[in-house]
Amino acid sequence: METRQRSRRHHFRQDVSWTAWVRAGDRRLRCHTVDLSANGARLKPRGEIQPGTAVEVQLQPPNGSPVNVAAVVWRVDPDSMAVLFLRSVAAHIEAGSTLSENARRGWR
Repeated sequence: METRQRSRRHHFRQDVSWTAWVRAGDRRLRCHTVDLSANGARLKPRGEIQPGTAVEVQLQPPNGSPVNVAAVVWRVDPDSMAVLFLRSVAAHIEAGSTLSENARRGWR
């Protein structure tokens, strides 16, 4: 008998492939999103950042303004890393749409 584990996710994840920039201190890495939710994202980085590292993430939707949000690296897998946003970036995410921003403005 197969038992399914119930998902503990609170927000729907959308499969999107957007450019994302991740800044950790003086380091800046280009990434691509694998999936995205209101509270986090899974990214394919071009470099490595350790779990627990505070980062700034800049998401580049294809048809909209960049979205900046503070985050923490939650998990690092062999092919991706998960980041947890410190504030929700949107209540509802649709591929190709712009996201409302609830985080700090500007990219420093």
